[in-house]
Formats: sequence, C-alpha cells, structure tokens
Amino acid sequence: MNVWGGGLLIDKIGVQDLSWTSKLKTKMQITQNTLQQLISQGENSQVEFKSAVVRPEAVAREITAFANYQGGILLIGVEDDGTISGVSKPNMEEWLVNITRHNIIPALNLQTSAIEMQGKTVFAVKIPKGVDKPYQTIDGKYWIRAGSTNRTATKEELSRLFQQAGLVHFDIAPIAKTSLKDLDLNSIGNYYQTYYDIPFADLESTEQVNILHNADIFTQDEGQTVTTLGGLLLFGKQPQRRLPQAAITFAVFKGTDITAELIDKKEITGTLPELIDKTASLVQLFLPVSSSIEGNQRKENILIPHKVVREAIVNAVAHRDYSISQRKITVYLFQDRLEITSPGNLPNTLTLDKIRYGNSAPRNMFLVKYLDNLRYFDGLGRGIPMIIKAMGDKVAFEEIGVLFKLKFYL
Repeated sequence: MNVWGGGLLIDKIGVQDLSWTSKLKTKMQITQNTLQQLISQGENSQVEFKSAVVRPEAVAREITAFANYQGGILLIGVEDDGTISGVSKPNMEEWLVNITRHNIIPALNLQTSAIEMQGKTVFAVKIPKGVDKPYQTIDGKYWIRAGSTNRTATKEELSRLFQQAGLVHFDIAPIAKTSLKDLDLNSIGNYYQTYYDIPFADLESTEQVNILHNADIFTQDEGQTVTTLGGLLLFGKQPQRRLPQAAITFAVFKGTDITAELIDKKEITGTLPELIDKTASLVQLFLPVSSSIEGNQRKENILIPHKVVREAIVNAVAHRDYSISQRKITVYLFQDRLEITSPGNLPNTLTLDKIRYGNSAPRNMFLVKYLDNLRYFDGLGRGIPMIIKAMGDKVAFEEIGVLFKLKFYL
C-alpha cells in the first residue's frame, strides 16, 4: 500500500530500514524514466530538489526533516524549477557520509543513486523514515517536513517526535488543576479488588493516595498532586471535560463519502472502557447485515465480525497520540466501508508492513498495561494479524500525515 504524498512513483522506489555502514555502499535503482517522472511531479512532501552548489548545512536540514517525517528523496543537481543542472562534485558519496556523521544527530543511513540524463549527472539520495527519532542538525534544531518546505518543529510536534521514539510517555503526563475529586474511587476500588485483591475502599486516604502515586494514576506537577492523563482516561469522572480530544466522533452516511446525507452522528464520551464498549455497540447497531438462502432458509451474514470491530476500536483508543489536542478518533460508517481514524503516526520502528505480522511498539505503555488487565488486550500483538485473517483483502491500513486509518470494506 502506498501512503506517500508523492504518489505511486515513490512507492515503486520504496523505503526500507538499513543498518548503518561507514560508507554509503547501498545503491538504489532509479531509471531515467522514473527520475523524469519525479522531476515532472515537482517538489512535494517527499521529494526535494537541490542545486549541486548546495551547502552541507542545507543538505543536513533536508535529510533531518525527511527522517523526522515519512522519509523522502533528495535530488541533487536539479534546480527548483525542475531544470537539470547536474552534479560535478567529485566523491559525492563521501561528502554525504561526512554530512550524516558530522551534521546530523544521530547519524543516518542513506541510499544513493547516480543517474545520467541530458548529458548530466543527477544524484538521488533516498532517506528512510527515521528509526531513531527525533533527529536534529548540529546546531540543535529539529526540522520537520511541511508540504514541500521544511521548518523547525513546534513544542507540540517535538513532543510527538519524542513520544514516537519512546523517550516520553504522554499517557503519564500531569493534567493541571486536577485532583482526587476528578477520579471515580468506586471504579478504582473495583479494579484493585478484582485484579490485585487489594481492598482499596477500606484503606485510609493517605494509603490510597500512595497507591495511586505508585500506579502512575497520580503524579506531581509544580508541587501539586494531580492525575495523569492515563489515570483520568481510565478512572476519571467525565474525562472529556479536561481532555476533549479523548472523545470519539461516530457518524453514519447514506453514501460513500462525507458529503453524503448524514443518517446519524454521536459524540461518544466516558472512560476508555466506556468508549470501547459504546462505540463497538453503535457500530454493530448500524452495520448492515447481508443474507443468503441456504436450502429453504435465509442465513444472515455478518459483514464485519464483532471481534474485529472491537479490536480496531481498542487499538484506536490505546495507541492514539493524545498530545494531538485538535483531533479526535473518528468512526465513520459509509455504504461501502467502515473507517476508523486515529490521531498519531506509527511509532519509530513500525511500518505498515510490520504491523501485519504482529510487530508492535506501544506509544502509551500505561494505557496498554491497564487495558490488558481489564481484558481488552492480551499483549501478544495478535490484533492486526487477527483482523487480516478475518477480513482478508477487505481491510486496508493507511498513514495519512499524523493520522492512522483502518478501512473495512463491506
């Protein structure tokens, strides 16, 4: 599946993770025809042109931005207007090695190709999606790709990059101006009684607070005891009052796109277990059922098994990026498909291919642990393989910008 903004061309060239070597020995094969097509489509989120006289710091900036995004291709020897000016610099590969070693932190692996066109040489550099994000240039700046340009990451974007690297866990971040009053102590008591045989409700308040601190449900923020994001999502009273992005938007359309007539729309709120249960029930309520005749009887056929819907929704709420405050999970039912869209790219080490075979790198370790205890997860990475086995070619996965989308075709 191609998820690159540059179109099918880049998908043909491909991006893969490679081990770092002291020299750029790995070659990628780009034909003259492919190069011409890349140039004709112009610069975009994953293709950049650079003159042969480009300075090392500019190349480092481009490579860093691509690696912090979804990867890309840098064409050296092509002007901004697509004119081929060519590369005459000797030892081009060694020059790039020095840039990746001395101008980028941490060092990156690259693939290169020299293509002859119009009597000139164009040097193509393929930068894979970085596995050691975030990357920065030697001057301490974190660059990201924004359309066909680069810019330094905002505080929110930088936070997401650190999350993807597993260096920061936003699900145990403090939520300002919260307290014990924002938590449902009955729910917490039931949890500890059921899964740990701890009589939480019978403990003194100081002991309860101590447990909540050790369990990362509570934390300190500027000297104040407050709830963590995960604690509020799992055990909070009306968690969407503090975290509006944690709601789920559910909609049913009488057509195949969002411009079609709207049949129903709901804003689903509550704790994560409540979100999962409510949303799965709504999908089952509105999901059409096909039927066939076997003998003299009609047999109803479930288009999307309940376990598939439930697994997809569990993954959405557990793995979404909660630092993206302007986006909610959306569950849209069209006449031909069900779409579940969750904010957040796949973490650093994951790709769309890897998740098909059970590879996982949880962004929200706290949420995953508690949802596992609550029997929504089994922690074995079987969810996506199970979905594929049940749905076959009727399921598709996409990364679109900062969104991850599952499509189930009816």
